[in-house]
Amino acid sequence: MSFASFTRATGDDLQPTGDGCKLQVMCFELGVRTIIQEKPIKKDEKPKVTLQEVYAEQLRAIPEFSKLGPLFKSSDVTPLTESEVEYVVGCVKHVFNDHVVLQFDCRNTLNDQLLENVSVVIEPQSPQWIIQSYITIPKLAFNQPSSAFVLLKMPPDLASAVGSFTCTMKYLIKDCDPITGEPDSEEGYNDEYVLEDVEILVADHVQRTLKTNFQAFWDELGGQNHIEDTYALSTMKSLEEAVKNLQQYMGLGPCERTERVPDGKASHALLMSGIYRGGYDAAARAKLALTADGTVTLNLAVRSSNALVSEMIASAIG
Repeated sequence: MSFASFTRATGDDLQPTGDGCKLQVMCFELGVRTIIQEKPIKKDEKPKVTLQEVYAEQLRAIPEFSKLGPLFKSSDVTPLTESEVEYVVGCVKHVFNDHVVLQFDCRNTLNDQLLENVSVVIEPQSPQWIIQSYITIPKLAFNQPSSAFVLLKMPPDLASAVGSFTCTMKYLIKDCDPITGEPDSEEGYNDEYVLEDVEILVADHVQRTLKTNFQAFWDELGGQNHIEDTYALSTMKSLEEAVKNLQQYMGLGPCERTERVPDGKASHALLMSGIYRGGYDAAARAKLALTADGTVTLNLAVRSSNALVSEMIASAIG
């Protein structure tokens, strides 16, 4: 990891600029995953810090984000470009109770170009999402990863807190010496680079939980907010693929080792649990079967302490 400087643009004028205070915050290279498997802690050994805890500390150091409250969840890095292009960009979604911070990790692979005032300008598909501030990268030198940020206010209702955003990287280009990195002159020209869209999904609002007694948890939630339906998973060719994808789509974690499909089985039950942003417990029971023609069928039942959360989680596979 490396350190990078950022400038910020806030208030009514949300167009990113190169002016403003500079901050020193940590930037993570593309490809780092936000789920870390921790080894058992030995005696007198200090607990290891998870990547999400590091993200939380990093974000608290930025004034625009310091009062957002506890960080609920950080996603893995989603690539927004191919890995071999001139500018490589990936996005990490940081979800808070009422806000989402989009962190755009950027890397300049051209040694004869210096980028200045780098920002990622987004356009929400829904007007219910409010862009509150941008933080830009003053200088993006060759092979020195840095991050730009966008602060979003989430829609007030749970059903609207998913959506898609178009993304465009904007910057000033200056030719520079390939060896020293110094610009040839103070003059440059503005340019932009269209990125892949960013999607905020149901799974971004769900943290996995581990329930050792799933049936007790299921019974505790009760049937008041119970949703159940049957699906044909035409794009999935095996029970193993279905088990993996269901966890990914819904954001729930497996219980009682049901993420493992026994060899040779034509049916399987996947038990999952989690907590939805706002503190709502949720559970799902997925009964899977492989038909003679190779199609995977699914009977999915979802329960939650909130009726809308049950609907949201059930809709994640649609």
